[in-house]
Amino acid sequence: MILATSSGDYPIPADVARQLPNVPALPDPNAPNARLQIEDFRHWLDASPEHVINYERLRRWHLVQDELAAAAKKDGATFIVSDDGLE
Repeated sequence: MILATSSGDYPIPADVARQLPNVPALPDPNAPNARLQIEDFRHWLDASPEHVINYERLRRWHLVQDELAAAAKKDGATFIVSDDGLE
């Protein structure tokens, strides 16, 4: 798996990938079937409070990783994807 950040794309280590919540891909607003994708995603979110929690956990993790990647790039350091932000 690859994590796309504003600073580049980074491989997600297997031990981190196993901890990530199972969330469907976000709808592509430019896709020909965007309306259907959005509707399906909303139905998935509404189906269970756990789905909303999992989505928020993944979103927060991605934001933290994006910040860490940017800081590493700024400092000229190597960035390695971690589970920081999943707690």
